[in-house]
Order: sequence, then C-alpha cells, then structure tokens
Amino acid sequence: MMSIAKKLRMLRDKQNWSQETLSKIINMYRSTISRYETGRIIPNDETLQKFAEVYKVDKDFFKTNRGFEEPAPNPSGFMMKEGPVDPDLVMIHQLLEDQADLKKALIELHLMAPKRKAFFSHAIVNFIKLNNIHKEKM
Repeated sequence: MMSIAKKLRMLRDKQNWSQETLSKIINMYRSTISRYETGRIIPNDETLQKFAEVYKVDKDFFKTNRGFEEPAPNPSGFMMKEGPVDPDLVMIHQLLEDQADLKKALIELHLMAPKRKAFFSHAIVNFIKLNNIHKEKM
C-alpha cells in the first residue's frame, strides 16, 4: 500500500522535476509540496485534483490503495494525442529523453515571463546559428 505522500513523490520523480519546478507549474509554495511529499500534511480534494491534472492521472489514483499499479505518466512531461509523425518531433523527443538537463532548462524557459522567454529563445537560436557559421568555416 502506497501513501499519498509516496505517490506524489514517485510521480514527481518520474517527471524528473524538482520541487521548485513543480511549485511553478502548479502555483504552490515549494515548502508546501515538500510537506505533502513527506506526509506532514495531507492535500485536500481540490489540491489532489491539481496534482492529478499536472501528472495526467485520475484523481482517484491518490485515494485508492492499488499498491504498485501506478499509471506511468508520460516521461517527457507532455502528452501527444497521436504518435509523432513529424520526423523533427521524433528527434526533439529523443533529445529530451537523452538530455535531462536540457529538458529541465526548457521547462524553466516555458515558465518564464513572455519577454524573458523571448529573449532566451532568441539567444538560443542565435547560438546555434553562430555554431553553424563557425562549423562551415572549418
């Protein structure tokens, strides 16, 4: 039998998110998430619904004693309705699986304010363009 606290921690670990990242996604204090994951406090139904939506699991998952019958959240942190058809998406998905730090950085980028997001996105694109120019000269 797995407690709510252990289930919350297990789901977050499967997404490879820090408590800080989750706190930004779910709009909750990191310390509150820590208290939920250690069992010091128990989330109410509304909070469990938020967690269920973020992790894409049924809210009842937290209330039942299913032991090791946990659903496997999408390891990439997002859900696709259909299999990737675009070969670029296949490569991007593989890159995110292989580079956990890049995945975390892109999540942080996604959570930034629009102007900061645009600035850093532009910087990344320019670094890659600069690399391609430098590569051509060699």
